[in-house]
Amino acid sequence: MTPLLLVDGHHLLYRSWWGFSGRRILSRDKQRDLTGVFGFLAILRKTHLEELPDHEIIVIFDGENAHTTRQPHDATYKANRATADHTPIKSLRPVKDALTHLGVPWLELDDHEADDVIATLTHTATANGRPVTCYSGDRDLFQLLDHPAVTLLNPARHRLTGPDIQERHQVTARQWPDYRALTGDPADNIPGISGIGPKTAAALLADGLHLDDLPGSPRLRTPRCRGITDHWDQLLTWRDLIRLNRSIPIPTPPGTDAPTPPLPRAARTLEDLNLW
Repeated sequence: MTPLLLVDGHHLLYRSWWGFSGRRILSRDKQRDLTGVFGFLAILRKTHLEELPDHEIIVIFDGENAHTTRQPHDATYKANRATADHTPIKSLRPVKDALTHLGVPWLELDDHEADDVIATLTHTATANGRPVTCYSGDRDLFQLLDHPAVTLLNPARHRLTGPDIQERHQVTARQWPDYRALTGDPADNIPGISGIGPKTAAALLADGLHLDDLPGSPRLRTPRCRGITDHWDQLLTWRDLIRLNRSIPIPTPPGTDAPTPPLPRAARTLEDLNLW
């Protein structure tokens, strides 16, 4: 089957906008900043062409109200989320128009985050024997590497697999939500437990343990771990917030199960769309 390349759309958009910050790309009349859309198309083309030319591309964006799914469990979750007025987000519409013009499927579900949609598409694809590469710098996606057919390609174009996570962090991909709840995730406004760093968290979860295995364990008897017992319910809530939902209803799964043809240069696409 054709391998699948699932692209975290918002992550690529932000990387595109800020990655060109030293040299802005403007329209010919100098009235519009096209850095976001140009960078998005250029990076997507280069990544596909040089790394994964045999893959089918599908781009997934966060829904407008995606954060509200988890906020009832923690009001501070993604409280630092960017609004539609934030500068990179203003490039979102032309990026979507460009993808449609190029015939690259994209998906946005209003009340779901991109990583949950990516998790669902990944679960479905691998269940059908289809290899998946996820393109993102979002570490929440590490938990998808519990399947041997899944690879994460980060913005530095480093490929990560489940064994890489174990080697780097001393926990398995399946343990990632437990580990991240302990150490914190600033991107999602999850502070973690004060005094619990990566080494301590990995030691607590050694031998494949999860948070549910720790109550009553001698591993929690040190003074450093008092914050865990004092904030136990909050810790479990954070863990549940980090866990990805792999069973989101997707009415019409996008894609054709065929490799995406080589994409044209970004400048040509902007010209076709009269954005210059």
